[in-house]
This record gives sequence, C-alpha cells and structure tokens, in this order.
Amino acid sequence: MSGTARTVVDRPPRPRADLRRLDRRVGALLMPIGPAAVAVLRFVIPGEPVGESITANPDAQRLVVGLGLVAVFTLLPGAYSALHLLRRRSPRLTAWAGALLIPGYLGMTGLFASDALAMASYDLGMDVTDIDRIVTAMMALPTMTVLMVVFVVGHIAGTVLLGAAALRARAVPVTVGILLIVSQPLHLLAVITSLRWLDLVAWGLTTVGMAFLAWRVLRTPDEEWDLPPVQAR
Repeated sequence: MSGTARTVVDRPPRPRADLRRLDRRVGALLMPIGPAAVAVLRFVIPGEPVGESITANPDAQRLVVGLGLVAVFTLLPGAYSALHLLRRRSPRLTAWAGALLIPGYLGMTGLFASDALAMASYDLGMDVTDIDRIVTAMMALPTMTVLMVVFVVGHIAGTVLLGAAALRARAVPVTVGILLIVSQPLHLLAVITSLRWLDLVAWGLTTVGMAFLAWRVLRTPDEEWDLPPVQAR
C-alpha cells in the first residue's frame, strides 16, 4: 500500500494580546470621574419636597439624572482599579474595603432610579403632590430600603477603609490618605445638615484621593499590575 508522507511543522505559539497597559489607563481615567460627577450632582440636586423643587427647576433634575448615569458607569470600575492597585500591599484592608465599597456603589442604582422616576413623573405632567407620592412610595419599598442601607453603609465605610488601605500601602501622601478617609463621613454630615457646599467639598476630597490613586495606577509597571496573558498553543 502506498501513501503520502506528511511533514508536521510545529508553528510558534501565537502571542496573545497584552491589554494590561490599556486596562491600567482606562481604570485610571475612570477613577476620578465618578466621584467628580457625584460632587456636582450633590451640589445641584433639588431639595425637599421633591415635587416642588423639580417643578421649580426641572433643568437641575435633568442634570442630576445625567450625572447619575455617569456615576453609575464609572464609580464601580474606578473602585475596582483602586482595589486592584492596593490588594498586594494591603490585602486585608483592601478586601474589607472591596466587600463594602462594591455593594455600596451597586446600591447607588436605587437612588439613580428614584431620580429618573421623579424626572419622568414631571415630564408626564404630574402635579407636585403626585410626584412626591410616587417617589415616596418607591423609596418605601422593602427592596429600595435594602439598596439604601447597603449604599449608605457600603460607600461610606468602604471609602474610609480604602483610604486606610492606601495609607498602609503608601500609595498616596499621608495628607491625601487622611482626606480620603474623612471625605465620606463629611458627606454624611453634609446630608444631615443639608449643606450642599459641604457635600461638594466632601465628594471633591474623594475625587482628589482617587486622582492620586489613579496616578499610581498609571505609574505601576505591567508586570506588577497583573500576570501576562497565557500564550496560545
């Protein structure tokens, strides 16, 4: 029986795309954007009662909804990049910060939904009383209560621990780390006292802290940031 001999040629493995540098750059870009969006949002957000405030200044509420959308899409990946930076230098504090901060930012979607509902109610021509009633009814739902508790506890305590982890890892100057730690307790004080300028300052301090961490992300070598991609056979 005759046959044709075949020669098997081993091809060199095809290199995988190394996206670590892109990953760092995108993460660093998003890290300060989310807190900055919330800082402006908290400064312009209409006060109580909601229906009366939105009716008096609907453009402010439209800005709040727009900034809320930006925050929803940037806070979580920005926080993840910060946690990714600190996880090796301060693993325990970083783990606790992530366990609080990530669910906290996910819970923020409930506030965004209530702001959007209030805006939609106004656009439908509902009167002041009906807008207040529908927003109040939404916020009274048990699921919304859970989201709000997770949001309040998570983003405040999580940011405090993130600042502590940044100090422990020596990723930021001491002054910046302290400002990051106090920023969200200061935000809570601003909410209690209804001082918008204080809320702007509080989230502004969070923005400064995240900007310093973003700079460290940009300066981190790829080999320290993550493992290289596995080569394909």
